[in-house]
Amino acid sequence: MEQKNDPFKTDKPLYDYNIKYDYSHLPDSLKEIIFELEKFDKDGDWFSYDMKFPELDISAKSYWRNGRITEYDYKTILKKYGGIYD
Repeated sequence: MEQKNDPFKTDKPLYDYNIKYDYSHLPDSLKEIIFELEKFDKDGDWFSYDMKFPELDISAKSYWRNGRITEYDYKTILKKYGGIYD
């Protein structure tokens, strides 16, 4: 597999597939970030994933603080995609 020669690629999952979450009700901008993270995961591109994740964290926190998503949504998104919520 080519990924073994590329230090920026992995064949390990980049987020928790076991957490089931319906994000269809989320604002489109959050869904776009999630779709991009899932694409990076599919490609095994951990570097791009790690660079993009803070955008999800900041955006989700902003939506939560402004009442556009619930605290449950915020915490579940971060738990699923690799963050630690505060």
